[in-house]
Amino acid sequence: MLKNFKSSWKLIKESTKIFFKYPKFLLPLLLNWTFYALIVLYLKFSVNWELFTMGETFLVAFGVILFFALLLTFSCSVLLELIQQLESGRELSLTVAMINSLNKSLLRSLPIVLIWSILWFILIIIQAFLSKKADQNNSNEEFSAENITKTLSGFERMTFPRVLFKTLGKGMRMVIFLILPAIVWDNLSFKKAIKKGYKVFETHLSAFATGLVLTEVAAFIVFFPSAVILQIASESVAPFPEWVWLIVILYIAFAWSYSMYLEQMFSAELYLWNRKWEKEVNLAGQENRAIPALGDVDRPSLLDEDYELV
Repeated sequence: MLKNFKSSWKLIKESTKIFFKYPKFLLPLLLNWTFYALIVLYLKFSVNWELFTMGETFLVAFGVILFFALLLTFSCSVLLELIQQLESGRELSLTVAMINSLNKSLLRSLPIVLIWSILWFILIIIQAFLSKKADQNNSNEEFSAENITKTLSGFERMTFPRVLFKTLGKGMRMVIFLILPAIVWDNLSFKKAIKKGYKVFETHLSAFATGLVLTEVAAFIVFFPSAVILQIASESVAPFPEWVWLIVILYIAFAWSYSMYLEQMFSAELYLWNRKWEKEVNLAGQENRAIPALGDVDRPSLLDEDYELV
């Protein structure tokens, strides 16, 4: 267990180093967040949901979830294209990565996006019914800088159902991020990619679970400053000036993008490590040696010149 913790922690550390060396890796996710923010604010403050039937509400909700899943899939595909450029010795180009994602990977990923959206929608519906009473008090919030910030931060009282469904959603998301490399790097069909990604998840479940926890801890640390400001504001009599909320919103954009980047990068690095491990397993079988554990195989690094995706 300690070995898995150390291995997963090294993946998180390397992801952070890569971010500081190649900050452009975050740009697709910042674009994602912009779309997310605009849609969420419109639905929160501009739509009168009392005019919608339950069926219409569900249809809109599913459409929004499908769009968000598509955006996250695209951003992950771009990240994987950038990693492939690094691991094949090519020049790093965000434009080329985005074009390749649109022309090659995204179309083949659509069935996975649809499956993910359905599962995500089911989780959201169950959570909504379980927390219906708790959310009724927040249904009539006025449009203000503070309430905009609260909405975009997801600032809410933590309950066991919310923590449970948040963890389930995050785990499902990271499994999807583990499937996508099979499409982008190995050019597998979506059915074979699902089997491949699930096999990596199942084989290295302990490392995956450790990574899930560590990325959540990292997200908590990154979001903590904005949570503190929101808590102080909720207990303060005097309102904060709007420029404070603008700064907090910009910080939230970075925090959300960075935490999502860690999830995508961890899953990608785990998949890349598994590719190297599988080669060592095959070699061990040919030489009648004991099958090595994942931690016994040198972890691939995106910062060296030992290219794994040539």
